[in-house]
Amino acid sequence: MHDGIIAVPVVLMLFAGIVALEVLLAKKGKKPGLVLPFAFLGISVAVFAGMLVIKAIASTMVQNYMVSEEGALIAPEPSGFLGIGSRDLVEALLWFLICNVFTAILFAMYAICRHVQRRRQALVQMRMQDL
Repeated sequence: MHDGIIAVPVVLMLFAGIVALEVLLAKKGKKPGLVLPFAFLGISVAVFAGMLVIKAIASTMVQNYMVSEEGALIAPEPSGFLGIGSRDLVEALLWFLICNVFTAILFAMYAICRHVQRRRQALVQMRMQDL
């Protein structure tokens, strides 16, 4: 019980550190600011693909085989996408969306930082023109 109480602040500090790093990278330039969002997007795609592969393997391993009159095994017809049922596909899509919540937060932080930086540059240019 006490481990959960300690884990929550640690995870929140980790997320805050990642967001602070994103702000720092977004201020450095366009390409460095996109590193973290695309890294998290890649992780979520890997999780989604891994879940599909695991579900496909599990669905082929656990099938309800029937026995014919001659004693031969008859495999059932595969259903759904790659033999994955619609329920498993929806579950994988939901995990993909859940994994992309932090990706969306990082993209939003990137967009905000770049907008603020462009606005400051425009103000500096206007001041220089006024002089």
